[in-house]
Amino acid sequence: MDKDHGPTYSVPDHDTGRRLPSSTRIGGRIQEILTAFAVMTLPMILFSGLLLGLIFRYRVVQNDFVSSNLAFDSDQHNANAIFVRLSASTLIVVSSWSSTIAPILVSFAVTLVSYPIARGILSSSKSHDVTQLPTPYQLSLMLRMLTSAAPSALWGWLKYCFGWKGRRESQCKPLKSLATMLILGILLSALVLATDTWLHFTTITVRFWQVVPALDAPTVGFGVYPNCTDILQPYSISCNLNNPASGMVLLQNDPVKVLSNVSDSMLVQIHTVGANHYAYMTRPKSVQLDSLDYTAKTYAIQSYCTPVTSQCINPENVAGVSTPYKCPFAFEGKVNTAVGAQNSVAMAYFTDSSGQDNSTSGENTNNPYYYAAMVLVNMRNPRTAGQSSDPEVVEGGHGGATIVGLFCNATTYDVEYSSVNGTITRFVTYPSNSSITNIVQGTQALTDVGKANLVQAASVAGLGQSAQDISDAFALSYSQTALAAASGAFEPRDALEMQSRNEILVARVPKAPLMALVIANLLLVLLGIILTIIALLVVQGETGEVQARLSIPAVMAAYLEGDRVRVPVKDVEDMFEERRGNGGPRIGLSKSQEGGWSFGIWRLS
Repeated sequence: MDKDHGPTYSVPDHDTGRRLPSSTRIGGRIQEILTAFAVMTLPMILFSGLLLGLIFRYRVVQNDFVSSNLAFDSDQHNANAIFVRLSASTLIVVSSWSSTIAPILVSFAVTLVSYPIARGILSSSKSHDVTQLPTPYQLSLMLRMLTSAAPSALWGWLKYCFGWKGRRESQCKPLKSLATMLILGILLSALVLATDTWLHFTTITVRFWQVVPALDAPTVGFGVYPNCTDILQPYSISCNLNNPASGMVLLQNDPVKVLSNVSDSMLVQIHTVGANHYAYMTRPKSVQLDSLDYTAKTYAIQSYCTPVTSQCINPENVAGVSTPYKCPFAFEGKVNTAVGAQNSVAMAYFTDSSGQDNSTSGENTNNPYYYAAMVLVNMRNPRTAGQSSDPEVVEGGHGGATIVGLFCNATTYDVEYSSVNGTITRFVTYPSNSSITNIVQGTQALTDVGKANLVQAASVAGLGQSAQDISDAFALSYSQTALAAASGAFEPRDALEMQSRNEILVARVPKAPLMALVIANLLLVLLGIILTIIALLVVQGETGEVQARLSIPAVMAAYLEGDRVRVPVKDVEDMFEERRGNGGPRIGLSKSQEGGWSFGIWRLS
């Protein structure tokens, strides 16, 4: 086996006049350009189109509300996001395809830019512009970039720029152009990755409430029965009361269910507006109502009470078994505090705010109407610390007791309210007519059907720290009790307006990262289009020959295949003897006489 210690050819002189026959020209350059163009543009256009297509195909836009009364604020109206009826993970997977393929596209961008670079080298070679031709090391950097188009190739160029400073030659234009394009490609690829990551972290699954008009909805409002529309006095016998020999009684037992919170059609609730508390009639909660928003009409009562104990009871006149009271209005009697006595409430109703006339059973009731109560609580229990110093609280004799006198007023209202997602968003009150006021006042005053509820509420309030605490709690309880007791006069009514809320799970896609990702994708597409146009413009003539030789195989052939590289070929592979079946040389490494290492050529003997 013979060994040569180096190439057996000399560097050819620049031959600027000779042209190769077309039959032996390296071909396939247009095909390579179009392939690179297709790879750089079609995937990004396809992925961007698919992502946007899915988003806008399955986009969910909230329907118009049935009315402004039933409108609700939510992130669903956020102009900076798109809601899509698809899994968030599905959209994230589709968007991630762009960031997966983006780094691959950089190598195709480098392939396209290699054509104008080859044209530049060819032009400088013909014009003998040596300053624009690469040095051997610069050529090695260019080959590395053209081969891998990876950040590691760019790192080698950066080390050359800054590590060799003061010793290196000036960089030729082809090297600068190639490095610039590689930097741009890597930056665009990183931009796709960054925007895709941004979209990943901000696209989440949320609950979306879609509204539609409600069909076959339950009745949620209330009105009075036809026979209860013209009640001129509290004796509403034809409406909700009966008057047997034993005295006034309820016409039916449904109000007792309402008082006990066991009715399946009526429920008295409390609504607070600022410092005002209203007891109003509504439907009990149900699964069906949970998804309904509505506006309905109903009735409400609001009561206020003021402690008047000091005006009615002389603290020096408290006996062990009872405590007498006489108020400056038509209300007097004794509070039983004897052994065995229980918490109690005594009440009276008046024709006006003066309280001088308590004969209301035959009179048309004003709105508001007035009443008084003497409350006995905490039997056999001491007063709280705050009550002990309150002049409006009197302690009973034997065994301790808390006695508080109250003067109150109650106003009945016709109400129009809106309920959205189980929360009252609108509560409009109008003073009720005398028929409603007569029904409410008369039912409670003539039957005492809710007296037990008032005693229980007062007993709990008796644990408060002042007479005003007891007063406020009693007023609220009276509103609830009086409305519940009068509920026999109310019939269900349809809602004025109603909509159904259907809950669906959707992906919330922020517009900013979505548009950023699409723009980043299209920037790579735009880069591919620009580079393709440039490549097609410069590929004519001998540029393709030079571009084909800007590769590691061509350089290896020039260095190791001898005179074979001088022969015109149709493909870079034709530069190698092995391709022709001649069994080319074998390449190895040998130590030189100077102590270094170099490639050597061995030929089979």
